[in-house]
Amino acid sequence: MSSSNTTDPCDILISGTGYFAEIMLCDLAATARTSLKVVVGGRNKERMKWLVEACRARSAIYGTSVAFDSVALDSTSTDSLLEPLARLKPKVIVQSASAQSPWKVDNNESDWARLVAEAGFGITIAFHTLLSWRTAGAIKQLGLQSHFVNTCYPDGVNQVLAAAGMPLTTGVGNIGIFAAVIGARVSPEERKDLRVLGHHHHIVEWRKPGSQRKGEPVRAWIRDREIDDVDGMTRDVQLPYRDLNLISGASAVPVLLALAGEGARRAHVPGPGGLSGGYPVMVGEQGVALDLPPGISRDAALAWNQQFEVEDGVSVRDGRVVYSRNAQELLGRHSPDLAAGFAVADVEQAASELAALRRSLGG
Repeated sequence: MSSSNTTDPCDILISGTGYFAEIMLCDLAATARTSLKVVVGGRNKERMKWLVEACRARSAIYGTSVAFDSVALDSTSTDSLLEPLARLKPKVIVQSASAQSPWKVDNNESDWARLVAEAGFGITIAFHTLLSWRTAGAIKQLGLQSHFVNTCYPDGVNQVLAAAGMPLTTGVGNIGIFAAVIGARVSPEERKDLRVLGHHHHIVEWRKPGSQRKGEPVRAWIRDREIDDVDGMTRDVQLPYRDLNLISGASAVPVLLALAGEGARRAHVPGPGGLSGGYPVMVGEQGVALDLPPGISRDAALAWNQQFEVEDGVSVRDGRVVYSRNAQELLGRHSPDLAAGFAVADVEQAASELAALRRSLGG
């Protein structure tokens, strides 16, 4: 049986073996139009072995030319990532592992879960930045020219990485969900010219029954015409938690293929170049570029997305992570130091202090 060799350079390295990674790997196996080498990295050998076997089988089923392999990847420090990244020299590196599973805060059964629900998802930004911080640090230290793609809360995390001068190309997911759901409700011809603006906070709203959504909705255009009632046309959609990755993970795949050299295409991504929120972009081997609707400037699109940071509870300004007034008040009841935010260079310390609070609150 033929096998790829993990001592050779690869096209795409996916760090993480969770459900989001599984969707990306499986869809790469089914949809790639060119020959690619894809490597999955992590610490769970049995899980990686099965993912590789399943994806090789899917490639055979769909008749694609994608070789799959795995590599031991330890993200406990930047230094532990240097050797495998130097050996593989990936064109695209995707960080899909997280220092904290988001599913642990969904049921509001602990004081920690209630704090996150009341203060905003953004107070967990240090957790979601941690592994991307280490991976980006290794890329920078090695001087790799890889595209770095972050899947972990990219609407916020990517701002931290960019403000700290870390390598970063884009995020994936989040806004990709909105663009895909809306795209499925218009004609194939209209879909080609669909452009959407949306923020991570809209994920929170779309998890509620449609009648309970609050605030300004996602915006969408077909060519130069803005769709009047996006909220109304999507009111029947209530996003699940884990299973939203069936759309979110899939939306990442065209982006990864374009970055790996399969051909430029239009997509929707969160946090391109470290911007707040999600945008329509053109993606190619050279990277991502905004592809905004006619009449909408970069500054106007950014300002529109930044308004939702208050609801998420976090912003990145002048090299610091700053929590909203509500988040500061709620965090301050437990730790005035945490409530004060942190410098973007202090991700490791901030994550450690937040972990201590989480343990004390039973999270």
